[in-house]
Amino acid sequence: MTTLTLTFNGPSSQARKALGGLLQRYRSAYFVERSSNEYAVTADEVTAAELARQPLWSSQLAQVQTPR
Repeated sequence: MTTLTLTFNGPSSQARKALGGLLQRYRSAYFVERSSNEYAVTADEVTAAELARQPLWSSQLAQVQTPR
């Protein structure tokens, strides 16, 4: 599984609608809202790669913390 941060780069008033589209297309992904335009997403590697290429969204791999 891969965790990344998706940030909506369009008008903030359209962020929820854009998120709804992603939720319908990528049902296996787990989304957690961080702010009105930023979401943490956990998905398999193929789905994460597709999400990272979505128009109007920017992505960044989440930092993985290793146990000590």
